[in-house]
Amino acid sequence: MPFGVALLAQNLDTPNRKWGVFYFGVCLFGNYWTTMILAAFTKFNWPVNWTEDLPTSPELFRKAAPIFMGVTAIFGVLLVSLSLVYPWAALVGYGLFVSSNISPVSSLNRMKPYLEKIAKTKSGL
Repeated sequence: MPFGVALLAQNLDTPNRKWGVFYFGVCLFGNYWTTMILAAFTKFNWPVNWTEDLPTSPELFRKAAPIFMGVTAIFGVLLVSLSLVYPWAALVGYGLFVSSNISPVSSLNRMKPYLEKIAKTKSGL
């Protein structure tokens, strides 16, 4: 990320702005894209170590994680594509994404009812 931020800062007020914003988006969302590619090859059954501060059961989180990771990956593809046409709009989207992930545990606690609903739907209960 430091290189992506430096490239963005260096090119923000130049005609190359869109490429700086593009590369920053690739750095920001690349982890989600590679995780989804790995998950597709392992049929969404990759080993994960869980900690005690997880706000929900590991089984429930394991069922819902591919959905949230997939939505984030798609959101990233849209924003990075947008950066080549409207770089300022993409930067606003990046800012909203980053600000929504400042406190992931409290975000997961707020989403717990939705996670439980998804898990029940996927398990056929």
